[in-house]
Amino acid sequence: MDYEKKELLNQLHGPVNVPHVNEPYPPIKVMEANPRYARILLESYAGNVSEMTAINLYLYHHYDSDDELPEFADIVEAVAIVEMHHLEILAKLIILLGGDPRYHGSDGAWWSGRYVDYLTGEPCLQIHADIRAESAAITQYRQQIIAIDDPYVQAMLQRIIKDEQLHLAIFRKLLNKYCPKPSCKP
Repeated sequence: MDYEKKELLNQLHGPVNVPHVNEPYPPIKVMEANPRYARILLESYAGNVSEMTAINLYLYHHYDSDDELPEFADIVEAVAIVEMHHLEILAKLIILLGGDPRYHGSDGAWWSGRYVDYLTGEPCLQIHADIRAESAAITQYRQQIIAIDDPYVQAMLQRIIKDEQLHLAIFRKLLNKYCPKPSCKP
């Protein structure tokens, strides 16, 4: 996330500790237009396992758990902000590859709120869902790196994976802190 965006967030929201790897993102560019690669990226953009789903998952968990687990609520909100940056990066890559970043997956199915595991009033189950979401995103990005033969896109997906791995580690720590037993509800 660039400095200007972080400053704006701090002005609007107060100090924000944005959970992303302290490493620059590669330049947003591609070797050449390739609509097939753009379609592949649409899945991570707005498919079932996507940045769009992650943003909405984390924002809902933030809204739902704010009173019960304020630390978790603040962290998932901050993670959602990083996922918004990933969404923007993917949109720009899709455009450069000759695609149109509308909110649908690679199969053309429009993004749906049904993709979100709401789990209302169940913060431990929400943390489990967040862990599953990050794990699935990492797996999907790794598959896309294999399928997309463009070193610029591959480098960007590798960098995004680093953020997702950090988010996964954060959620696992929260799980251990608040949910030491599978049946435990804070």
